[in-house]
Amino acid sequence: MPIQVIMPQLGESVVEGTVSKWLKNIGDEIKEYDPLLEINTDKVDSEIPSPASGTLLAILVDEGTLVNVGTLLAWIGDPGEVIPEEGDAHPEAKPVKEMKPVEVAVADLPSPPPVISPGRDKGLGFISPVVAKISSEEGIDLSQVQGTGQGGRITKKDVLAYLELQKKTGVEKVSAPPETPVLSTKATPHPSQKIIPGEILPHTIVRRSIAEHMLMSKRTSPHVTTVMEADLKNVVAHRQANKSVFSQDGVNLTFTAYFVAATVAALKTYPIVNSSWSDE
Repeated sequence: MPIQVIMPQLGESVVEGTVSKWLKNIGDEIKEYDPLLEINTDKVDSEIPSPASGTLLAILVDEGTLVNVGTLLAWIGDPGEVIPEEGDAHPEAKPVKEMKPVEVAVADLPSPPPVISPGRDKGLGFISPVVAKISSEEGIDLSQVQGTGQGGRITKKDVLAYLELQKKTGVEKVSAPPETPVLSTKATPHPSQKIIPGEILPHTIVRRSIAEHMLMSKRTSPHVTTVMEADLKNVVAHRQANKSVFSQDGVNLTFTAYFVAATVAALKTYPIVNSSWSDE
């Protein structure tokens, strides 16, 4: 009987990943635990081993496709073996039954929950990217979730527990409105602007994650720059006098060493500078 290749969960907070590369083609033989494909997540690039020995009968997800944990990726079995019918389509792509239209008053429709972005929220405190993503996909109003984290912070476990409670009580989730795209791949140039030749490259998960965390850092603790002047005559003289000594050991004595030494001395004198912001 053919064996399923399932998208694994590569971490506690990892809910999806991108199939970056298939290491085998349809019809190739493979042994159990041999690398079968590469998965890219916001945390790491991983080689996924084959769950069984046999022949790669079918590949259901193309390279570059973002899939959720538990998605059926491929089938492995004996040559010529028939794949079950449910394996010919994406497991989430279930046929939709024809239903009669039902008239519903607009006032009866529940209002969608507000879309929460990762970072510090005025009413909810700090919201992690994972919590924001789950709440957006599942239509969860985070103001209804009781946080059990430090300082009442809403964690991933809190959101999943709330979602499980909704399912048990039969509460229907309300879909959040579609997010407004930040960038348009088909931007219409102004008539007075010249079209510059080029191409639009899709973000990798890692690059998108880096951008989200940089924005979150800005929102959480705004950056402040203080400019001061210092007399470096003694530093310059010391460096000139000792460059040749360091070069004998293959070391290029730069100003960075002096800046690091000054920073260490300053932090020892004022340790509070080396602190981080939290809700408390």
